[in-house]
Amino acid sequence: MAKYNILIIDDHPSVRMGLKAILKTKPKYEVIDESGSFEDGFKKALELPVDIILMDVSIHGTSGIELTHKILEKKPELKIIMISMYARTEYIIRAIEYGAKGYILKDSDNSILLDGIESVINGELFIDNHISNKVISKLMNKDIKTLEPLEMNDYKKLSMREQEILYLLVEGVSSKDIAKQLFISTKTVETHKASIMNKLNCKNLVELVRYAILIGLID
Repeated sequence: MAKYNILIIDDHPSVRMGLKAILKTKPKYEVIDESGSFEDGFKKALELPVDIILMDVSIHGTSGIELTHKILEKKPELKIIMISMYARTEYIIRAIEYGAKGYILKDSDNSILLDGIESVINGELFIDNHISNKVISKLMNKDIKTLEPLEMNDYKKLSMREQEILYLLVEGVSSKDIAKQLFISTKTVETHKASIMNKLNCKNLVELVRYAILIGLID
């Protein structure tokens, strides 16, 4: 039986532990190492005999999608599966365009992770079946909502972490709860919020919500 070496890159120790526990149920998968940072993850991906990488979408405020792109520029044969809390259309499309072979939600059943890895090994593209048909349709058609250049450019100025926080803010999540959900301080959330307001030229939450509707972030 062929065996596959897996590297886990996620900045939450509890998530890494959970993923390892799931993979341990299948003898064909061996977690040879793990990482919680962009730089260390990049180094291990290049130096270790890795077959598959399970990659968090956001790593300590940096982008796991960008790290995927950087790794695959050096080792295009690697199979990378994104692991995320969010079924965000733009994240999924960007991840696939940058070379990821799968996108799985963190709160999905264990069987979905195992099915996803198996599908990717077999050369298939795997998208978590909990992701809505609307998102999948946009992914397959590469049909991101057409926006005025200024609005698209403003959104692209946001870091991956700022995009996450923007989404939570316009969904009505408080700064305190965002901090808990993302394992950061409330002060850090407020700092990101101020940066988001500045980059998007919005003065308050109402304007942020209007902007989010304009770009198709929320309905």
